Amino acid sequence: MHRTQIYLQDDLYETLKARSRNVGVSISELIRRSLEKDIRQDPVADAQAFFDRIDPLESFADVDPETYVRGLRDTSRLLREPGDDT
Repeated sequence: MHRTQIYLQDDLYETLKARSRNVGVSISELIRRSLEKDIRQDPVADAQAFFDRIDPLESFADVDPETYVRGLRDTSRLLREPGDDT
């Protein structure tokens, strides 16, 4: 384990001190836990893992995503000019 020093704003320190008291651990332990939790989270990797696990619907297997989205945008009622009923 390594020892380090950090500077905290007064209000953050007071919040941290109160939280550590409520949880029943030292400020150092609470900081370590918070850092561990934050460092282990990688939202990009989590999102990629999610999409890697799901199988695309068979009806969309041969659909190009960019072409599909462009088509949706081209036919959007919200993007049409007023009075354009096509």
